[in-house]
Amino acid sequence: MPGSPETGRSSTGTMNQQALIEFYLAHQWLVLPVFIVLVIGVALLWFGGLVAALVALGNRQWLWGIPTIILGPFTGLPYALLYPGRAEYARTLMLRGLAMVLGALVLLLLIWLFA
Repeated sequence: MPGSPETGRSSTGTMNQQALIEFYLAHQWLVLPVFIVLVIGVALLWFGGLVAALVALGNRQWLWGIPTIILGPFTGLPYALLYPGRAEYARTLMLRGLAMVLGALVLLLLIWLFA
């Protein structure tokens, strides 16, 4: 029965909070290290976005710098990719952070599917 507590799913078919907690407790030795890598990747993305904002403001590119202060990697990564000579450090931080985030999400998906 889809809405029963035995299946761990609500009536809409999505995982409920209790099932998610049970999954984490059963597989925390796998999930916790991957989650730590995910958080480090997100931190690198945002730090790289702020570095890109500082570089853009230092180069007096106000239309890149001011939005990047607020939006971080969403505008910082395109700026760093468009101006590789100016924002090399920011680009490196954001690409490594993006790789860590994507890798962690893929690992979490594999853990979810096969554990």
